[in-house]
Amino acid sequence: MILGLSATLAMSGCKKDDPCDDVTCLNGGTCSDGTCSCQSGYEGSTCGTEVRAKFLSTYNVNETCPSGNFSYQSTITTSSTGINRVIINNFAGFGVSATASVTGSSITIGTQQVDIQGNAATISGSGQLSGSILTISYTISAGGSSESCTLTCTKQ
Repeated sequence: MILGLSATLAMSGCKKDDPCDDVTCLNGGTCSDGTCSCQSGYEGSTCGTEVRAKFLSTYNVNETCPSGNFSYQSTITTSSTGINRVIINNFAGFGVSATASVTGSSITIGTQQVDIQGNAATISGSGQLSGSILTISYTISAGGSSESCTLTCTKQ
């Protein structure tokens, strides 16, 4: 009888549940201490939310530049080059597309060449999404001159 009681105590005395037993991390996320660590491009408690999803929309844009103020629409869509990559269509009202990467609420437009009405130009910039307002500061260089502008983009 004493042997049976000792075996029961030894088997049930110190067993702890794994905090990750009831956690499912999606899209390559890993669980540690009951929370998910997400791979780049995902966020959320289960790694099920694409970071870029909150950027995808059509925007009404008000642009402020030294050369003047402009208004137009721009659309941000997904890119097939990565889960954290987007395409900004009608960037700066020029009818061109710019690629960008997103992290959290930040967007980065890496230096890239675009063709504006047959003229080569270089663009780069960065911005921040706050609620339904995306603010982007960018620089465009062409023909030996450059200009820095600010876009205030409001989701439709």
